[in-house]
Amino acid sequence: MSHAVCLDSIMNLPAMGIPVVNYSPESTWEFGAAAQGYFRLPNQERTSIVQLDGTYSLRHQWYINAQGTLYFGARSASPAWQLQFRAGYSDRPATYYGVYEDPHFANEGNTGIGMLRKGTPYQMQRAYLNLQAPISIDKDWSVGPMLDMLVAQYNIEGKYKTPSPLVQAAVGAVGVYDTRDNVFYPTQGIFFKLSAAAAWTNKVDIPEGQQATINGLLSADLRQFIALPHNLVLAWQLKTQMMLSPLFISHLTMYPMLPRLGGQDGLRGVNSDMFRDDIMMALQAELRIPIWSIFRAAVFAGIGDVYDYHNWHWEVPKVGYGIGLRAAINKAKVNIRFDVARSNVDPRWNNINAYSFYLTATEAF
Repeated sequence: MSHAVCLDSIMNLPAMGIPVVNYSPESTWEFGAAAQGYFRLPNQERTSIVQLDGTYSLRHQWYINAQGTLYFGARSASPAWQLQFRAGYSDRPATYYGVYEDPHFANEGNTGIGMLRKGTPYQMQRAYLNLQAPISIDKDWSVGPMLDMLVAQYNIEGKYKTPSPLVQAAVGAVGVYDTRDNVFYPTQGIFFKLSAAAAWTNKVDIPEGQQATINGLLSADLRQFIALPHNLVLAWQLKTQMMLSPLFISHLTMYPMLPRLGGQDGLRGVNSDMFRDDIMMALQAELRIPIWSIFRAAVFAGIGDVYDYHNWHWEVPKVGYGIGLRAAINKAKVNIRFDVARSNVDPRWNNINAYSFYLTATEAF
C-alpha cells in the first residue's frame, strides 16, 4: 500500500500563510508569520496539520517554532495512531520574578532564592523538542509513548549565569480521550489528555542549595465543548502541570523548567514569565458566538495560580478575561484569532494588568 499523501485532500485543504502579531507589557509588540499546511493521509478522515511560525519583538526577543499533528490509519481501525510534535528555539530577554511565594507580592526585595530581587532582567536561550505518539485502542481512546527534551541557558545580569546548559530529558506515556467533532473548531465533545514522565536533569553547580537529578513530570488537560441554541458554543478547559522531585531542588537552577501560568494559549492577559512554581492549575471558559458568514466572536475568562508543595492556596488567584474575533479561513474550520485580554494582577508589577493583544491561528484550546 502506498503511503503517499492524498493530493486531492491537499488541494481541498491548501497550505497558507498568515501574519502573527502579539502585544503584552513584558514583550511590547511582536511581529512575525505562520505557515500552515493541512492534508489527510491515506485511509484517514481526520485532517493533519503542520505549522511553522516565528516572531521578533521590539525588545529584541525572538523565537522559531515547528509543530503539528499527523494522523495515520483509519480512526475506526486498529492500530490507527498519531504523531504530535513540537520543536523550536527562542532567545528572549525577560524579567526574573522568582518562584511565586507571596500572594500579595508584598516583598519587593529579595525573592529568597539566590537573594535576587524580583524584577531583575535576565537573558534566556532555550531549545525544546516534544514528541507524542498515542496509538488508538478504540474509537476514542489512545495511549502511547512520549519524549520531551529541553536545553536552556540563562544569565541574570550580575547575579547568576548557568556555567553550562541545563539539559532535561523526559520519557513517559500519554493517554488521550477525544470525542470532538472537529479538532480545529469543536462544537461538541470532550478532550482529555494525561501524561506522566520521568525526567533526568544534568547537574549544574550553583552557589546554594541541592538539586535532584531525577524528577517527575505530570500534566492533565480536560476540555469540553457544548453546542447551544443559535449555533453558540460553550467551551471550558481545566489544566494542571506539576514538577515532582524526590529530593530538594534549587528553584534557581530549574527556573526555566518550572510550570508557568498565562500566555496566548493559557490564561490570557497574564504575563507568561511572571508566575512559575512546582504546580500550575488554571480553569478557563469561552463562549463562541456566530456573527456573520465566516466571522465569530468570543467572550472568555479564566482563573488560575501556581503553588509549591507546601503552600497550596487560592488567596489571590490570578484572573484573566477579554473578548475576541474569529475568521474561518478554510474548510477545515481553522480560524484566525484576535484576542484582547487583561488581568487582575497588581499593576505595580510591570503594568501587567495593561491590555494584551494576540493575533494568531487556531483556538486557545
